[in-house]
Parts: sequence; C-alpha cells; structure tokens
Amino acid sequence: MKTKEKLFISFTIKIDETVRFSCRTENNSNIAEKEIFRVGNYYFFYVFNRTEGLNTYSLREIGKDEYNNRKREFLNFRPTSKTYEWVDKSNTFSVKNYYNGYWKRNVPAQDCIFITENNPLKEIYDAVLSEASIRKAQNDAVDKDEKYEYARKCGGMGRKLGIAYVNVLRIGPEKGKLMKFKESYERAIKKAESMSLADARELYNNLRKGRATRKEAMDALQIEYHNVDVNLLALDELETTLLKRLNAYTEESFRIAKTNLAQADYATRQKIYEALMNSNRRQKKEALAQLGINVAAIDLSKYPLSEIKRALAATLGLETER
Repeated sequence: MKTKEKLFISFTIKIDETVRFSCRTENNSNIAEKEIFRVGNYYFFYVFNRTEGLNTYSLREIGKDEYNNRKREFLNFRPTSKTYEWVDKSNTFSVKNYYNGYWKRNVPAQDCIFITENNPLKEIYDAVLSEASIRKAQNDAVDKDEKYEYARKCGGMGRKLGIAYVNVLRIGPEKGKLMKFKESYERAIKKAESMSLADARELYNNLRKGRATRKEAMDALQIEYHNVDVNLLALDELETTLLKRLNAYTEESFRIAKTNLAQADYATRQKIYEALMNSNRRQKKEALAQLGINVAAIDLSKYPLSEIKRALAATLGLETER
C-alpha cells in the first residue's frame, strides 16, 4: 500500500523574540529542541525530536502566561546566567535567546495547532493548505482523465482482438503483448479439449486454487500472461471448456455405474454399498472404481453418491440407507 506523504509547511517569518533550548548527543544521533517565540502579540511553542532517524514535530500557539513561564524555565537551565552552551555527560546543551530575527522551519501540517485565526503563522499555514488542496484537485482530475483514457483504450483493444476487457486491463493495451496472450490462451483451450479426463480434473482444480498453484497450471499450459498477477486474469473460456467435459463425464459415469452394479453379484454389491456408506474417502473411491468409474476425473464431494447408494440399497432389499 502506498504510504500517504506528509504535507510540510515552510515557515519563514520575522519574530520579535525567541528563546531556544537544545540537547544533542555526541554523534548528533539524538536531538531535542524546544523553542518559544513571539510575533507581535502572538506566542508559539515549537518542539523537535530526532531519535534513530525518527523525527517528531510540534508547533502550537500558546498564551502569554505560558510563554513567560517557559521563558523563565529555559533560561534557568543555564548553569550560570552568562553560559549559553555547555557539555554534561557527553551531551551538548544550549539555551540562547534572540531578538528581531527570523524563524525558519519546515513543520508537518498535521503537527500544527493554532488557537487564533488571524495570527501570521496561521495565515501561512492556510495559504499552503489551500494551494495543496488545489494541486490535489488538479492531480486527481488528471489521474481521472488518464484512467478514463486507459480504460477506453483497453476496451477498444479488447473488442478488436476478442479478449476479455479485464485481461486487457491487466496486461495493457499493447497489441503485441495481447496477441501473444490470445494465441497462447487459445492453444491452451485446444489442449484442454483433448487432454485426459484425469488431467482435465487436475487442471480445473489447480486453476481454482491459490495464486502459486494457478500460476504453475498456467505455466504448464504455456500461457503468456506477461508477469501479470494470475489471480487477476479471467480464464472463463478455459474453465468452461474443462467443466463441460468433466460434467459430461459425471453423467456418463453415473449411467455406467448403475449398469455395472446391476450386473454385479450380491456379495460384491453389498461390499460396495458398505464402502460407500463409510466416511473414508479412499474406500469410497475404491468402491466407485469397482463400478467402472474413473475416480481421478470426478469431484467426489459433488458426485451423486446418494443416488448410487439408493440404487444399491434397492438391489439388496434394503428399504432405506443406513
């Protein structure tokens, strides 16, 4: 997922007074800055921290009383009234105050809090947000136009080449790539029409499993999908071709099973019936194989076992299934 970028406000403003406290480790890996400053009758408190590459910011408007209290607090950090910078346990500290200078900082918009509407920092903040909003609206409009044009082009190529729109959308409207996909996909469908029923069942199951298995199946068929996410491609024609053959065999195998069970002796029918009533899938498959069914070509969970069991029960003189 694309990370949303922070919007920074670049502040450059003339100030009347500031008091700045800072603490830095020996290698500057950790930095802590606190600063109060005044612009006319407006007061502000700025905090910046950097720890192991993570930067945090805070800029908020404060009242006059808080400003005076923090000013005294910062100045009292000095070992002496004339000490502006000192070292303590390898950390460098400084407390400096200035008058009639400029305050220049880049601060994330989300980390700015103002309590008055007309203060000069709020005016800068509002102007940047307004410009960013206009720029975003313009970019969104361009993106929307580009997306519409891309979709329109894909739709046209899909109709022209006889390729599903979703596949053109994923592969892209480049004719050369689309033709390679189309030709390889049609070859895969023809192969599906002539492969063994067991292979058809395995292929159908693999196409409907997870991404890795689906990819392996498509690679085995040599479908050129140009590194597109295989789960995003529509292979309806291929799956329909496979399912049509498999469903036809299910109906045919059911008729074969009923014919064979009618010809089997009583003991064989009883054994098959008991195996089909068992919950063990292996035993059920062995019983169906005895009735002439290609068990590798069927989906056991969807096979009409109940009808075969009822037919067997009738030949065994059982009124109902157990």
